[in-house]
Amino acid sequence: MSETIATTTIQLPLRLAKEAEIYIQSGWSPDLNTLVVEALRRYLESHRMELQERFLLQDVEWALKGND
Repeated sequence: MSETIATTTIQLPLRLAKEAEIYIQSGWSPDLNTLVVEALRRYLESHRMELQERFLLQDVEWALKGND
């Protein structure tokens, strides 16, 4: 089953774009798209628990204050 793909445009600081290009030319990633997708995936995975905790705390706070 193929995954639905969303298309977006990003603006990178020149320094970051140059560093990404070095990784691509060195063979660490086949292209910029793959590099950005992998970086975003890793970022989201590493922050998932932090976000879940924040949402849980917001839910508890809401429940303690009642339905406003």
